[in-house]
Amino acid sequence: MTPPDVARVTDRTGEPRRPAAPPSDVMAQHSWRIPPPAAPQLWRYEARRAGWAAGVAAPAALLVAAAMALLAGNGGAGRRQIGDLLLTGLEALLPLAVAMTAVTLVARDGCRELQLALPTRYAHTLGRRLGVLALAAALSALVYSAGLGLTGWWTGPDPLASPLVWAPPTIWLAALAVLLAVLGRSVVVATSAVAGLWLCEQIFAAMLVGHDWTRPFFLFTTSRVGTGEGWLTNRLVLTLTGLLLVAVVALLLRRPHLLLSEEEE
Repeated sequence: MTPPDVARVTDRTGEPRRPAAPPSDVMAQHSWRIPPPAAPQLWRYEARRAGWAAGVAAPAALLVAAAMALLAGNGGAGRRQIGDLLLTGLEALLPLAVAMTAVTLVARDGCRELQLALPTRYAHTLGRRLGVLALAAALSALVYSAGLGLTGWWTGPDPLASPLVWAPPTIWLAALAVLLAVLGRSVVVATSAVAGLWLCEQIFAAMLVGHDWTRPFFLFTTSRVGTGEGWLTNRLVLTLTGLLLVAVVALLLRRPHLLLSEEEE
């Protein structure tokens, strides 16, 4: 007698029976396409790729401002001066730290040429890493502002408008830094230009505030001038021009080869 296992694979003529072709839906289930990672997993990966500087830069800048205010208080500075120092950390030191860190995220990626060969656009990858930096900066600024308000050291505008102290200059300076990093493909060029602009606005603050055509673009209006007439216009102009710089960066990143240095090309 024919064994049962042989009988199942032979037809009436005794020839081996060919197995039926699997249905198309079964073949689709066993395709080699790699499913995209889940959103939390993807963001955790990008946070690791962004590095510790993306999460530390903003809080470190605010801690420096708090330390400077503490030293000034021990040196006999008045309450108003201490409050201005604390506000300067939020409006001046935080944007500088975010901008410098953004340059390093753009310019220093050892696998950038490999990233450009993947189906996923590198602009999306870079945007997520910059988003990690932006989220850390926003959380740090909100906690810092709340701390100043609860302790009575807040000297800025209405607490509900506190994001207007740090968000416009941060967007403007960070967007400019990323634009220079993309165009110059050099950490030194981008960081030097951003630091030079930041320093010039600090040194020539009186001159910049004194002219109608430069006053809307002055980054440190809150801590240097106050929240009087023209403050809201200054904040809106910085925000709109900063978003315009972001749009220019997004257009440039449609040509990702601009990010490659001479060695990588």
